[in-house]
Amino acid sequence: MDDTIAALATAPGKGAIAIIRMSGSKSLPVLEKIFSTGQAVKDIHDSLMTLGRIVYPDSGQTLDEVLVTIFRNPRSFTGEDVVEISCHGGPAVIREILNLLFENGVRLADPGEFTKRAFINGKMDLLQAEAVADIIESQTRYSLKQSQNQMFGRLSKRLLLLKQTLKKQLSLLEVELDFSEEDIEFVSRKELKESIHLLIDQVEELLKSFKFGKVIREGARLVLVGRPNVGKSSILNRLVEEDRAIVTAEPGTTRDLIEEAIDIDGVYFKVTDTAGLRLTEDKVEKIGVTKAKNVLSTADIIALIVESGETLTAEDETALKILQSVNNQAVLFLLINKIDLQKNKIKMINDAMFKRSLEISAKTGEGFTDLKQALVGLVVGSNIQSDFAFINKARHSDALRRAKAALTHAENSLREELSSEFVSLDVREALDALGELTGEVTTDEILNDIFSSFCIGK
Repeated sequence: MDDTIAALATAPGKGAIAIIRMSGSKSLPVLEKIFSTGQAVKDIHDSLMTLGRIVYPDSGQTLDEVLVTIFRNPRSFTGEDVVEISCHGGPAVIREILNLLFENGVRLADPGEFTKRAFINGKMDLLQAEAVADIIESQTRYSLKQSQNQMFGRLSKRLLLLKQTLKKQLSLLEVELDFSEEDIEFVSRKELKESIHLLIDQVEELLKSFKFGKVIREGARLVLVGRPNVGKSSILNRLVEEDRAIVTAEPGTTRDLIEEAIDIDGVYFKVTDTAGLRLTEDKVEKIGVTKAKNVLSTADIIALIVESGETLTAEDETALKILQSVNNQAVLFLLINKIDLQKNKIKMINDAMFKRSLEISAKTGEGFTDLKQALVGLVVGSNIQSDFAFINKARHSDALRRAKAALTHAENSLREELSSEFVSLDVREALDALGELTGEVTTDEILNDIFSSFCIGK
């Protein structure tokens, strides 16, 4: 943390402009050595771009004409002195400027080190720091909105209320321990039971948001299944609006998994086209069918494709049985394809296992507007309209589960009328688990794991 660090903050490669960021106590002295302008660095105003030249200190030769912006501590992203150099975006220019910085005692930043310093210096909590990376990785409108809400502190504020309640109860319980011989009760057990029960409900509510938050962040996996030649590949091509999968009249054309990512009205979907589910002696096709069965266990939405008509084929029945045998919490969707060929559009499967059914034509596009709306509806529901804060990482879920377990244990201790000491230990454990989420309680291992996935310039 005593080092001054630097890195390219913009994407690598050629571009009109590149930004090199420097943070640490040496930022301004180093800038003084290599930046030539009409005034001293100490006289440059914060947050205002200043035109000048980056020069080689020994010769005074110009390296590049640049714009420099200074953010003095503590009013900067990292809480330290920060300098941003906007230079021309050629690889040679970037490399030479970075080398100048390194020659003057600055080192290359580790992945995520700027944001890690912002967290350590109290500029943001750990949830907000994670959201910085999520904003960069966001691929759809909804994932961006979720990440921004987390960075602006919506989830942190909700957790703060939980922690404040726990701290209040803990302080009263610990005061009771100081007066244990007098047998004084500083908080009524009825009030404490009600408070802890309410906290358990609130933690459970956050835990339930994990599935939705994770899907919005990582994308919903939609798997297309059905017998061979029912139109799965054509449906994939129609959804992604290009000929991604080979389509022929020959059954069994798709032998391997084909996956495409698409944005449907702001929701990210990973669509997988599978080999036709049927009994086959073809060795390659068998492998494809096995892969199709395996991918079903990872799906968020499974769409069974059947052909419009009055009856199911034996292969349709096989595909349905395989689907019923999969141990998965995925939403099941029935798509009745080829309605352009069959005039008698009878819904052949009327089973409670399917959340929705739609009649479509992959050839003409009929029904695909409704299909896209239905898919978004299955993922989003009423969640997006809510101001509720969502968790979206396994780390969040794990900490909340431990907090819930500790609170449940405290509730049981109260029910069994155990002493304040037992209850306070459980409350403290729950408070520590919630503190891990925002970084009040953390370890180097957790921090390294989180920030190692960041890009170097962030």
